[in-house]
Amino acid sequence: MPSSKSRALNIYKKYKFLRPLYVFYNIYIRNFKFLYNGSQFGEEEILKKLFRKNFKGTYLDIGCFHPTKFNNTNKLYKAGWTGINIDLNPFTIDLFKFARPRDINICAALSDKKKKTKLFYHHDLSSQNTLSPNHVKWMEGHFRLKNLGVRNIKTKKLKDILNYHSVKKIDFLNIDIEGVEYEVISSINLNKFKVQVICIEILEYNKIQKINKKKIIKYLKKNNFKKVTKIRENYIFKKSHSKQ
Repeated sequence: MPSSKSRALNIYKKYKFLRPLYVFYNIYIRNFKFLYNGSQFGEEEILKKLFRKNFKGTYLDIGCFHPTKFNNTNKLYKAGWTGINIDLNPFTIDLFKFARPRDINICAALSDKKKKTKLFYHHDLSSQNTLSPNHVKWMEGHFRLKNLGVRNIKTKKLKDILNYHSVKKIDFLNIDIEGVEYEVISSINLNKFKVQVICIEILEYNKIQKINKKKIIKYLKKNNFKKVTKIRENYIFKKSHSKQ
């Protein structure tokens, strides 16, 4: 039997006139407590200290999930920042279009190359939807998620999206994409886009992910990024000798 969340999303898809109400409900009623303090583990408080007071920069939020809940760019947007939000869930992007009209909000699955691949799908507003079969195995044990749906999709390259939108600078890069972080972060030139601060989720639940962690840290070190701190599974890095 479908869950109440799945039934609500099915109604959302079927009845277009109800969509604005359901979007409003998911931001301002159901997730009201996240409106002013959205980051999951207090990352926003650390991030704001890495930029000078009243600085208004640009961000790129990959795997943005929700405009307020567990979101590391919510307070930045309220402080006048703008940026690009990318997620493979269409409903997520509907929420961002409603809550972040100054931003560019894109529904896309990212990889280091354009390719046909499988999306392992929980539901339309799930932070656990993933392109990684390795991540699926972990979720089945950790979250007891069973019988995930599988969809065939096409991935896009991040650098193509950035070039299309003429992005010149990314002051803050946030990445949380359930096991494919290395493929995406290593696919762009961090110096070309002048990235200054990075927050990236790095899970270490098995050998593959531990190898990915080493790859990520090595890649960031090569590009002169130094770890500032670690909050749970989220690592924050800053470009060495950068001044905001």
